[in-house]
Amino acid sequence: MRLSRRIVAVLLLIVAGCADSPPTEFYTLSNMQLPPAGLSPPRTVVGVGPVTLPDYLDRPQIVTRASGNRMMLAPFDSWVEPMDGMFTRVLLENLSSLLATDNVVSLPQRRPTPLDYQIEVDVTRFDADHSGRAVLDARWRVFGEDGNRLIEEGRSTIVEPAAGPDSYEDIVAAMSRALGEMSRAIAGTIEQHRSG
Repeated sequence: MRLSRRIVAVLLLIVAGCADSPPTEFYTLSNMQLPPAGLSPPRTVVGVGPVTLPDYLDRPQIVTRASGNRMMLAPFDSWVEPMDGMFTRVLLENLSSLLATDNVVSLPQRRPTPLDYQIEVDVTRFDADHSGRAVLDARWRVFGEDGNRLIEEGRSTIVEPAAGPDSYEDIVAAMSRALGEMSRAIAGTIEQHRSG
């Protein structure tokens, strides 16, 4: 009898503690807001993949750098979907808008698709520091001829300040802008090659 009272008391404390916790807020990266443009001929096909991200981003919580080597996980602020899929999806949307084509596909595809360009991305850092600055550091490669010829290798190291360093909404917006800037660099390389 005494044991069951203790269990009930512990459960009540847990429920009371949960009731006092703030609700979890969920966030997603956003694509670039560009004016609609006419689409390029359907023969231009761009494949994106593989896209690799560091393992520390493989978690629902938003990760920030406290200082030096110390990382922090947001207790009540999480991504609405896994980062790897979200990052790739927004990159595809950005490139589709920037290149004015609806033929930007994620690789691998179930059926082989002949590609005019293939993009590979290796992300080494994608987070915000203690002052709210979003940092994206990534190496990328653009291939032509169905992925058989390297056109250009590049590195994007982008720092975007958040409007409010203590606001996760502002931090996520800054991260989205950083991804947009990398998308611009990749699209610029393809445009230069297409017009060359």
